[in-house]
Amino acid sequence: MNATEELLRVTGLTLGPVGGGPPVLREATLALGSGRVLGVVGRSGSGKSSLALSLLGHVRPGLERRSGTVEVAGLDPFDRAAARRLRGRVVAYLGQDPAACLNPALRIGTQVAEAVRLRSSGRSDVAGQVRSLLESVRLPADRAFLRRRPHQVSGGQAQRVALAAALAGGPRLLVLDEPTGSLDTVLAHQMRELLTALMRDGDRAAVLVSHDPDWVAALADEVIRLRDGRVIASGSPRAVLPKAHATAPAGRGDGGVARTADAGSRGELRVCDLSAAHGRGVVLHGVSLTVPAGTCMAVVGPSGSGKTTLARCLVGLHRVVRGTAGWRDGSGGPPGGSGRARAVQLVAQDSRGALNPRESVRTALTRPLTGLRGMSADEAAVEARRILGLVGLAPVMLSRRPGELSGGERQRVNLARALAGAPRVLVCDEITSALDPEIGAGVLESLTALRRSLGLTVLLVTHDLTEVARYADQVVVLDGGRVVESGPAGRVLTWPRHPVTRELVGRSPTGPARDPV
Repeated sequence: MNATEELLRVTGLTLGPVGGGPPVLREATLALGSGRVLGVVGRSGSGKSSLALSLLGHVRPGLERRSGTVEVAGLDPFDRAAARRLRGRVVAYLGQDPAACLNPALRIGTQVAEAVRLRSSGRSDVAGQVRSLLESVRLPADRAFLRRRPHQVSGGQAQRVALAAALAGGPRLLVLDEPTGSLDTVLAHQMRELLTALMRDGDRAAVLVSHDPDWVAALADEVIRLRDGRVIASGSPRAVLPKAHATAPAGRGDGGVARTADAGSRGELRVCDLSAAHGRGVVLHGVSLTVPAGTCMAVVGPSGSGKTTLARCLVGLHRVVRGTAGWRDGSGGPPGGSGRARAVQLVAQDSRGALNPRESVRTALTRPLTGLRGMSADEAAVEARRILGLVGLAPVMLSRRPGELSGGERQRVNLARALAGAPRVLVCDEITSALDPEIGAGVLESLTALRRSLGLTVLLVTHDLTEVARYADQVVVLDGGRVVESGPAGRVLTWPRHPVTRELVGRSPTGPARDPV
């Protein structure tokens, strides 16, 4: 550790549920000097985010600090007066979801300007500071960009706007909680390069919470590993992080289609000349694709390429300007038609936001069983238990609410709720981006088993080409709302033809692309 100054010290910190129960963080102790980066790794539910938030003196609702201390630049962030001096000026936080940091009603320029006024010691030349902050995170500072609102920029741009606002007070400690988890491989690499450049200032330190061991290894000076709230290992990245494992396309190089139990009875999904817009701007331009029954097609592309818009169109959550989506047998109707409520189900990225925090898992599952499938209450209760078992969860989970579940458990509940509608097609939008690799792989393994046993067709929107290599039969690449490449997953990942695909593959842990032959 840099001997010049100790910027952060945590001693014996224990956090647990209010009123009793097993701690979520147990006697955590660590220290960090200026100019250093501490990586924090561990499985979902290990206490990583709870530790990160405690550095700002914050604990999640329902938790309390039971013992221990936190000192940032010699001040206690749990003390209200000290917290006002620390937050934004000495310590700043950047999470995975920029939507949680940005006000959807305010323009980009206004949001960064407010951060400058709130956190900066001087009030002169706010406009100049806004331009400087945006340029420091490699964003345009022209009037057109400043007038945009968060929904009018890409996910990567929104994350950099949030970073610019976090930097407004010149903090000496950055707390980064999965800041690239929801970004595609190219944008994640760009964000890593940006944060690496920001850390070259020897006076700034960072705590990096991530489930990406490659990034932690590249950026961190030291690493701690958590399990069940305990620090079980600490040391250099080489000593603490697992060795990277090469990922092959898992025998899908010929684009073979996995056999399913009753795929023939369900038909294939066909999307023809589909176009959609945001306001006056067209974001999908004549997208056409065919997903054979019982197969998995991955949709990949840079941030802002139209992946999520396509997913939302297929489930009727975004208006279609032109085009159709249906099945070879002629059923399905136009995207969003009333006959599609059961046929196409969405599993969303935000597992917490997709569930009502006040409702139990039982209620979340029985509502579609009674509403979409017309079951009686008794029939729905039996079917809910069965479906929960299909996704690998025990019946005891039925009585729990979303806040009592881990991220992986919540995503399995969302998958179970989608299955409750007996769909033909599951549209899965970045369903593992907020999960660590082991938990995410478990969710996708369950999805693959269900696809094969139930004959489901899966459209998998993802930025993780490792997932494409392992689980997809076909892949379609979007850029600027257009299909620029498609084909068997093994061929596209091994011999990509379009420059956008080559860049995505080149930035992926699946390895560099081969030259076409």
